[in-house]
Amino acid sequence: MRKITTLDGIELVPIGLGTFPFQREEMCLLIENAVAVGYRLFDTADDYRGETGIGMAVERLTKSGRIKRESLFLQTKISANGSYVNEPLSGVYFNKYSPFMQKHSVAELVREKVHISLREMHTEYLDSLLIHLPYEDYFPDIWETMVRLKDEGKVRYLGVSNFHPRHIGQLPTEAKPDINEIYISPIGTKDAQVEYAGKEDILLMTYSPLMDVAAQRIKAEGTIKGIMQKYGKTLAQIVLRWNVDRGCIPLPRTKNPMRLRENFSIFDFQLTADEIETISSMNRDYQYMAESTICPGI
Repeated sequence: MRKITTLDGIELVPIGLGTFPFQREEMCLLIENAVAVGYRLFDTADDYRGETGIGMAVERLTKSGRIKRESLFLQTKISANGSYVNEPLSGVYFNKYSPFMQKHSVAELVREKVHISLREMHTEYLDSLLIHLPYEDYFPDIWETMVRLKDEGKVRYLGVSNFHPRHIGQLPTEAKPDINEIYISPIGTKDAQVEYAGKEDILLMTYSPLMDVAAQRIKAEGTIKGIMQKYGKTLAQIVLRWNVDRGCIPLPRTKNPMRLRENFSIFDFQLTADEIETISSMNRDYQYMAESTICPGI
């Protein structure tokens, strides 16, 4: 599993926090509560409009001395949507049918978006920057600008989201992704993606890892119930640990303080290889939604 660290050199605990759709004070309180539990990785995107609330939390946490900025890991994404009303460059991004794209370069857009993310999150650098989707005709150029931003010290790790191996293979070869954030579930195990990521030394992060639990598409029956009883853990905790033991960093989302603690309490046990296989045997190649309208999923 690829090792990812904060700027102060501490390896990330293999769990993060998804933050959509929380904003401003609600987001700020969420981040403060999560830091108190032990979370350090916070995942957002520029079109979630949550970066301002994250910045409020960063400012409060660092000024109060509760944590150093270098101990946090802030991850955002380059999206095709405008994020803030005061963006100098506003229009339809990364769409070849948009007249706006005939007036502005990809580099201009990416740099402006990163500038705004840095401003809103009260930080001089991003720990991780991802391409939100494989925007047809544009993602190789987006990637090249991201590589330049890393060279300039504005970004530490580069990655992608919702990318398949065929997309990653189209990226310029000067730098390969450190991270790919995708949807994985015991009923949609993405075995080929996991194998590819391991071979290419790409860290998989998994968004909405408990969505199928919340929607009761995964039920605690039979052997899985036995695994829960064996370790004294909830179904959600077993699913999160299954992610970790497959080499992924799950990014569950909750603002409930009890759930924040529960989701983080998965490091006092480890699933056996047989238990991982048992959970994975639930797979039916289920995909809740297409990764994007540009590039449909399974």
